Amino acid sequence: MLHGEVGSEAKCEVLFTDPRLEQAYLYWRGKARDRAMPGRPDIDPTEIPKLLPDVMLVERLDDGRYRYRLIGTENARAHGVNATGRFLDEVLPGPDYGAHVLALYDECVASRRALYSECLFFSPARRDPERHTKVLFMPLSSDGETVNMVFVIQVFLYIDRATRERHFVDARPYKEITHILL
Repeated sequence: MLHGEVGSEAKCEVLFTDPRLEQAYLYWRGKARDRAMPGRPDIDPTEIPKLLPDVMLVERLDDGRYRYRLIGTENARAHGVNATGRFLDEVLPGPDYGAHVLALYDECVASRRALYSECLFFSPARRDPERHTKVLFMPLSSDGETVNMVFVIQVFLYIDRATRERHFVDARPYKEITHILL
């Protein structure tokens, strides 16, 4: 269970099932201090070295597009490509999943709040889950109002063959199992 101060509000309780997500969320909240969200200069990679393989920094441009500015080594490995410098709409797989991910970014930006999502990913050929991902989107703002970057941590849990074969899952390319606006 995570307990953290959110501005002048009462304590916020969020259940994170991965310590990296909890650490990133507490770091982000701490950097915000009494603001709704921190800015990019507040995020110092030397303060979170153990999180860096799972971190992404994604810029939100004025036209509403998103561009990867930094992708941690574990995320690059899991996706099979280091898309640093590329637009999300150019590299996200499949129209359904791409639309889903862009909608998560849009919701985080519009609400100016952290957003947590979990998904199962399906192998296109076998139609069964091959990994479970947990992702936390945390908005950043250079002026304290407009979100111009999103600090993201995404972790992957790989599902072994025996587990895949024991469970029935529908055949979409992904299935969101958790979606929480924090």
